[in-house]
Amino acid sequence: MKIKMFLPVVALLSLSLPAMTEASSFQSIGKTGMGGAGVAVTTDSFASYWNPAGLAFYDKTFNAKFNGGVGYNINSALAENADKLGKLDFKNPGDLNVSSASGTVAALKAAGEAVQFIGILKDIDNRGGAIVITPGGAFSLQYNNYGLGLFVTSEMDVYVNNVDNINIMPADSCTGLATFASSIGAGAYTSRPTNKIFSDAQYGSILLAFSGNATVVNALESQLAASNKAGLPTDQLAQALIDLGKSLGGVNTSIDNNNTSLAVKGLLLSEVPFAYGYKFDLKNFGQLGVGGAFKVIMGTVYGSILSIQESKGSDNIVKKMNDTKSNSTSVGLDLGVAWRKELPAVGQFNAGFVAKNLNSPEFDNPTGFTGKTKVEPQVRMGVAIVPFSWLTIAADLDVTKNKTLAKDNEIQNLAAGIELKPLSFFAFRTGMYSNIAESSSGAVGTFGLSLGPKWLRLDVDGAVATKSAKYKDKSIPREASVEFGLSSMF
Repeated sequence: MKIKMFLPVVALLSLSLPAMTEASSFQSIGKTGMGGAGVAVTTDSFASYWNPAGLAFYDKTFNAKFNGGVGYNINSALAENADKLGKLDFKNPGDLNVSSASGTVAALKAAGEAVQFIGILKDIDNRGGAIVITPGGAFSLQYNNYGLGLFVTSEMDVYVNNVDNINIMPADSCTGLATFASSIGAGAYTSRPTNKIFSDAQYGSILLAFSGNATVVNALESQLAASNKAGLPTDQLAQALIDLGKSLGGVNTSIDNNNTSLAVKGLLLSEVPFAYGYKFDLKNFGQLGVGGAFKVIMGTVYGSILSIQESKGSDNIVKKMNDTKSNSTSVGLDLGVAWRKELPAVGQFNAGFVAKNLNSPEFDNPTGFTGKTKVEPQVRMGVAIVPFSWLTIAADLDVTKNKTLAKDNEIQNLAAGIELKPLSFFAFRTGMYSNIAESSSGAVGTFGLSLGPKWLRLDVDGAVATKSAKYKDKSIPREASVEFGLSSMF
């Protein structure tokens, strides 16, 4: 038994660990309430992050801001399936091997859980998914058209690294149907259970996969009717039984060797920008601002591979996000332009364009991962109108599709929002953004407010997705975030 418990570990270590070369997404520090639209309207100390050209249009001689927040994104069904795995009793895939069970009752229970295990693996393979956590914060200063600060952005991703649909036979290598039937005591099940869970059509397809052995199918249906801890739907259970039946008799395909795994990747960037913006007066053509930010970036890269038994429970996955890490330092370069002009019947019109991390800064990967983690260039554009002194309407678009740390996951946000300032000490914001690179992501609504005089103002912002996901067996918004900030200007 000790050898069988060791096999999944050997199989896992034999996997080649992936390279980590992706970029993190553009995070909406300080502009969440307006849907994350900030490229054309940010002219205070946060311009060092959003668009350094905005510093050319500074409103006050001095501005200081502090901001902190956290967000999450549950992409597809990974968290839900991890929670389903957590309901099963096995400690490692070898526990689902009927050949190792003591007695037919224990073997049938193991077989029933193996069916659910196979069904969950199939769903993970089909729907994939990721769990993303994005804590961040900032402290920034602006004096005239100069900017300096510390901007902390991070992304912690858990996603599917490998799904093993080959090693799923819940028995020793080469175990045939007859031996499997004997192990689970199938001879006692001469008829279907009274509480049938499969339709006649489903039963027929399952029976075909087990070469017409009705007692085996009856035994497994009875077990699943009595105990379906993962709560899988009948169509998922039926397909899992078909896959199990086809696996019997396989050579070296025992479930003991199953090497399904998840990857945990994280990137924390602490950027110290030295930013400057300069304004050109174009007379009848408005005003043009150009700016740049040279950044010293301290990067921490996290990475590890979780075996399937370590992936039981979405909360357990999240706890393992910072197990292995590597620290290194690089530099980055951002360039931006901003244009402003008064237009008839519109008021002030702003446009902005920024390219971040033009030099593709790289950071060392933790032990076991090949190559380096590269933060690829990100390009974003924005427009805004200010028809009245108390109303701002803005919209941003990611020109580039920004890769995330999660495999095959990209972000290209379209964002829009408005801010109303009915009183000198009160402002209200609302907006929406959507990841147009992923059709199933849905829209995310945002909101925020500011309270207090300009010399000490409190900002509170948040975002909530319109679509839901499962986490720890509860339905929650698929994406959400919250930010708190303090600002002062003179």
